[in-house]
Amino acid sequence: MNGKIHNLDPQHHGQALLLDETSDPAIAAMIAALVKDRDSRGWHHDLKNLAMALNVEASEVMDIFTWKDVGEPLSDDEKAHTAEELADVLIYTFDMCAKLGLDPLKVMQAKHRLNITRHHDVDNS
Repeated sequence: MNGKIHNLDPQHHGQALLLDETSDPAIAAMIAALVKDRDSRGWHHDLKNLAMALNVEASEVMDIFTWKDVGEPLSDDEKAHTAEELADVLIYTFDMCAKLGLDPLKVMQAKHRLNITRHHDVDNS
């Protein structure tokens, strides 16, 4: 991890990134459903194992494209497979957010704002 770590919410010390009453109801409901399902199965994965599983699922997305040429379209089966693997990536991501008390949409929005600023700075150098 050689890149600079940016504080996505320096003004509020991360509080603006939390899953709370201001979170999108659909996001909060999905996280609640995932947590309920996880808990009903007795799964108590720690963050390290969730991060490893997230990486495995992201690799499964990459596998779909391994022997494709740039711009080569996906077949309908490959699109369905990609959707399924992306769902797994999102499930593990949302599960990690739940364990950390983070709202994934707020985190993405904060990172997007940072990326826009960083890209704008590069364009003006």
